[in-house]
Amino acid sequence: NYQWSSTDEIYTWKVSKSHINGTEQRNFFVSGTWASVEVRVGKYNALYVLLRSFPLNENAFFKIYKLDTNLVVKAQRQISVPNNFSIYNINAIELDAGDNVFLTGDGQYPGEPETAAASFVMKLDKNLSYKWRSMENRQTSYARLHIEPYTGKVLVIEDHSSFFPQVKIRKYSSTGILQNVRVVETDAGRFNLLSKMDEEGNLFLYGGKTIGDTVQAMFLTKLSRQHGTAVYNKTYFTAPGIQLNDVAIDNDGRIFTAVTQYRSDGDQQCVISRINPYGGTIQWSRQYLYSNDSCAITKLVVNDDERFYVIGEKRNSSFLSKGMVMRIKKNGQQETGYNGPDSVGQQRSHVLIDGITDRNGQLITIGNTNDFDPYTFNSTYFRAFAVRFGQGNGHHGCEDGKGNFSAEPEAAIDEDLKEEDMLLPKITVYPNPAQHELIVSNISKEEADQLTIYTLQGALIMKQSVNSNSARIDVSNLSNGVYLIVIRSSITKKQRTLRFVVEK
Repeated sequence: NYQWSSTDEIYTWKVSKSHINGTEQRNFFVSGTWASVEVRVGKYNALYVLLRSFPLNENAFFKIYKLDTNLVVKAQRQISVPNNFSIYNINAIELDAGDNVFLTGDGQYPGEPETAAASFVMKLDKNLSYKWRSMENRQTSYARLHIEPYTGKVLVIEDHSSFFPQVKIRKYSSTGILQNVRVVETDAGRFNLLSKMDEEGNLFLYGGKTIGDTVQAMFLTKLSRQHGTAVYNKTYFTAPGIQLNDVAIDNDGRIFTAVTQYRSDGDQQCVISRINPYGGTIQWSRQYLYSNDSCAITKLVVNDDERFYVIGEKRNSSFLSKGMVMRIKKNGQQETGYNGPDSVGQQRSHVLIDGITDRNGQLITIGNTNDFDPYTFNSTYFRAFAVRFGQGNGHHGCEDGKGNFSAEPEAAIDEDLKEEDMLLPKITVYPNPAQHELIVSNISKEEADQLTIYTLQGALIMKQSVNSNSARIDVSNLSNGVYLIVIRSSITKKQRTLRFVVEK
């Protein structure tokens, strides 16, 4: 699932089905205004595709599709709430063991936002018929959603600034009856909140936090399924700055983390760790210093085997990179070095952003390619791709017998993402890297009136109008990493994409 094209503010997304040899067999397109798409895989050979669309000066639009394995639409429904309720956003979508669909989000009834705000959780059956809906008529946010295994009970995580740093866990029965609300104290300095549930139904809250004025760390809180109380609350990976890249839990409850630490000496390192789920202690860690390894980690791919995969990128300059894959045993022993798709020689950058393993434990990854001019900070070439890594010389997984991965030669590379003609070539973005503020200069008011920032994965971060020949953008709330800024014109229908780095 990836963004296929953009024309003005209309984004088209593509869901693609491929044969095991990489040949595309079916596809499904869906479009919307400033749209994003999220996919969930059902237990009974179905896909559920959620479209989020945000038209200017209109209510947001949300639609869910049920597709069969040939990507044919079997059912569809626009998500709505009665009594002229306006949905701001659907924050989470999950499926239970019976392919029932659960959605949660925020919005408001007609009237002033502070008096009409509300949050909701709803259930649709596997054919997208409404089963029940529960509303909370106050200023809050239903941020995340989990379905307990075995019981089918629904846990909604309520997180809002009005009771920060507390969070509230609302538990509903599978029929929509509110059973209890628990208040959980989290770290006062936290600046985000993420969550995962293990196979036993224990809930883990985690994220980044600030300690004092100059130190950051990761926090992890485990909540018991039986009692909903905190089993432990731990702090890890303290450094002047951190970026939490991924947390994964396997079916045995083992926790794996990937964190980037920004050190006081100006260098940075990626840390891969395994955490004991029962006591929260770190069982082992592996460090990869950027000045030695040049690696930036995106994702952990963890299954039930005794090995897991680390994917991301390895840089050979400030701007160019190639895809990176490592395989690590769950006891901490690294089995392979770096390798992956590489277009650095053509002044292009490959980034691996996600992956899965097939039934034989072989790795399949997806990623993005783009070029980058280090003098003008311009990007004009974009491509989405998928790679299946081979078995090698009979070794388990993806070794080539020398400790390296090798991509299958028939790996599918998808068609280019079409880009509109360039705007004026003198547009510049600085400072790059940025810490607190980004400046876009030399903008022609006649040819550009919109700025939009995305992550490399395509998630919309912010957008603003342009009404002068320069624009200042506050990036102080962005995590360290690489971002895309798209400069658009609603008059000439042209756009340009530039790349910038946030580094604090």
